[in-house]
Amino acid sequence: MDIAAIEKESFDSFKKKLEQIASLVPKLPSNSSLFIEQEWIEGKELATFLNISPRRLQFLRESGKLSFSTIGKKIYYRISEVKLLLEQGKINSK
Repeated sequence: MDIAAIEKESFDSFKKKLEQIASLVPKLPSNSSLFIEQEWIEGKELATFLNISPRRLQFLRESGKLSFSTIGKKIYYRISEVKLLLEQGKINSK
């Protein structure tokens, strides 16, 4: 498992942008069979919101850290999996 360390300020900024992405998803009742895990975001939009390059997303796909789906030439990611990836990389400050 690779571990990447980033500054707390950068992580907080990254997390805030991810929360902005999540806020775009309509709120669903908790008893609904639909859940945020079924929501997808297009790769270019995700890269923009997270302020990372499309190449970085490609690396995450190729390394198996982030699953994806394609329709034509567009690549889509599950928002829930992006959140999980961020939580797994979280470093608590002392």
